[in-house]
Amino acid sequence: MKYFTALPMAATLAAAQMSVMSLAPAEAAGPMTHTVVVGGLKPVETGMAPVLGYTPESITAAIGDMVVFEFMQKNHTATQSTFANPCAKMEGGMDSGFMPNPEGKAGVTWNMTVETTDALWFYCKQKAGQHCGKGMVFAINAATTGDKTMADFKALAIKTNGTDLVQGALQSVDPNAAAAPTTVTVEAGAGGAVATGTETSASELATATVVAGSGQDGQGQACSCQCLCGMAAFPETAAINNFGGYPGMIA
Repeated sequence: MKYFTALPMAATLAAAQMSVMSLAPAEAAGPMTHTVVVGGLKPVETGMAPVLGYTPESITAAIGDMVVFEFMQKNHTATQSTFANPCAKMEGGMDSGFMPNPEGKAGVTWNMTVETTDALWFYCKQKAGQHCGKGMVFAINAATTGDKTMADFKALAIKTNGTDLVQGALQSVDPNAAAAPTTVTVEAGAGGAVATGTETSASELATATVVAGSGQDGQGQACSCQCLCGMAAFPETAAINNFGGYPGMIA
């Protein structure tokens, strides 16, 4: 009988050993690969419009992970910056360089390996940072709460390098700033004269005039414009890089 009682005990010990073994930590899965799509097109009512962004625009990655940037239409970069200066290349920072892909073909990629747990910040430097100023920025390991989140980085990029009337440079203009005297010369259309006006005082506002003009845009296409002369100047730095003074108001 003593031999029969020993068998259940041995089975119990074996089961206990198996239970302990199952509690051992699993082996690491190894480095991960993160895919980020840069640019591309999206459908709109009038057809297709460019995507000035990264998808996703923020990821969490471990040391050793690889990030594969897939560049789509039309020509973008993944350029490392600092949080404080979102739209300027960081000294010694990583840079894919321009990756043109006008037709959106597969295979236009740039890879980087994550070597730190610190936050890494990127932007597109196309058109002297204008894409960055429209919010085309990307982050690795950005904070999800508190300071220096991805949302903070994107808002700062738009504020410091943007041309949007609401979110752009006008946010930093003193609303009480005095208008500076300015001079404007506009060549009128066929048969017209050249009008030159300098605003010096509020009394001249009553003599404000509209002068029409014509010319060519940056692509060599014919265009026309109208200049309101004799009105107060825009505050300093307001509407920088915008046609017609304010966005969307060129005739």
